[in-house]
Amino acid sequence: MTARWWKLILAALAALALVATACGNAGNDDEGGAPAATAAPAPEEAPDDEPAPAPEETDDEPAPEPEAEPEPEEPKEPEHRHTFVPISGVPGVNDDEIKVTSIVTISNNMLGTNIAAYNDGIEAYFNFINDTGGIYGRELVLANKRDDQLFANQAESLAMVEEDDSLAAFVATLLFFGADTLNDAGIPTFGWNIHNEFADRWNIVGNIAPSCIGCIHQLFPWVAHQVGATKVGIFGYGNSENSKVCAEGTRDSIEHYSAEAGGMTVEFFDTSIEFGLAGGVAPQVSEMKDKGVDFIFTCLDLNGMRTIAQELVKQDHRDQVTMYHPNTYNHDFVAANADLFEGDLVFTQFVPFEAEIDSELQRRFFEYTADLKLEEQTIVGWLNAHLFYDGLLAAGPEFDRASLMEAVRSFEDYSHDGLTNPIDWNRQIALPNDNPDADYEYRCVNAVQIVDGAFVQWTGEPGKPWMCWEVVRTDWHEPEALTFVN
Repeated sequence: MTARWWKLILAALAALALVATACGNAGNDDEGGAPAATAAPAPEEAPDDEPAPAPEETDDEPAPEPEAEPEPEEPKEPEHRHTFVPISGVPGVNDDEIKVTSIVTISNNMLGTNIAAYNDGIEAYFNFINDTGGIYGRELVLANKRDDQLFANQAESLAMVEEDDSLAAFVATLLFFGADTLNDAGIPTFGWNIHNEFADRWNIVGNIAPSCIGCIHQLFPWVAHQVGATKVGIFGYGNSENSKVCAEGTRDSIEHYSAEAGGMTVEFFDTSIEFGLAGGVAPQVSEMKDKGVDFIFTCLDLNGMRTIAQELVKQDHRDQVTMYHPNTYNHDFVAANADLFEGDLVFTQFVPFEAEIDSELQRRFFEYTADLKLEEQTIVGWLNAHLFYDGLLAAGPEFDRASLMEAVRSFEDYSHDGLTNPIDWNRQIALPNDNPDADYEYRCVNAVQIVDGAFVQWTGEPGKPWMCWEVVRTDWHEPEALTFVN
């Protein structure tokens, strides 16, 4: 393999460590009817052989009857959901099915995470929709599962365009070289957004919007301040420009709000390490130990975090440091490395499995994935399938590719029933660092803590897992615990 290929691969893999922390301000609505009341029980009648006792005289008003508990109703669905209209000439659509293709890195996955679980999430959501009647008289079908084998995303994207009878594409890959191929062919594409290649491409949307990687904000100093940290160390990969920018944004944010965060300082900063950390990090950890670093931020993958934690243990400094992980929401990995990561914080781009909220979509997710080993990619596939379905509903029964994307791009404050940071898909198409009007209204963090090899919700409060700051306010202010369920 050529050196050029390896540079591209390493840069893309390192980009997975980017911390996308922006979020919006309101969830999308799921219509619901008024709850039905439960009738109060009738009073018992007196026996026939005894007269009913006379009511006692009293000056007090009679106590009101207790209100009956409401019974929850299923959310009402749009009346046109089951309207069948014959459609011809639309790829992937016949009288019985609406077919899509996935392009996923299954083999040659250098991260070690189960990216193929993206397909599981899509199919779980399609099963839910099909079990409840499908849409427009048709079932949703994941008809083609393409493996881009890490290196062949562009080839598989082109093959999808030329060969597959599919309405849309679902993409989860480490190297999204086929973005222009799918976008320019007008194919609605729903992707795992670890790439800012999604920006400025009308036909590609993801589980999050294009993000401002290097923006200065209160999030990082606030997180460290919450655990009493005062001296911070920061890592980024040297072979990924995005990872470096991410690390620089973290450093600049801490320095900008240092005074308000208790005088916190950046004592260590390194964006020269290479993906894989083949040479180890012993010198870097020694320097951090000498300088009394008590909190570490990184823009690295989960294996890089493990390498740093192992070196901290070797140098007897692990118990003095909390680490903030951008890419370690992996239950098996954390359970296998429980002692290394005890007390650390992990960022998620969605409401994690450990934080139940009043969301019908979350309840359905747990129901339809009960037989699966849950992965981050499982829920990303589920969420993107939900966005696809909502787009079809908004497009109406006489849909095609163009009207599907017009419908998706019309969504404002779209939060997957509170599971994600809300997005205005018409406004948030450009990179916000180039166009501030494309940013979220709020910047939010959702984090879990590692306790005994498992995750425990750390941010927010019961029912309100997000901690959010108004983006327009650059002054130091406390975040607000929010839910985006309407």
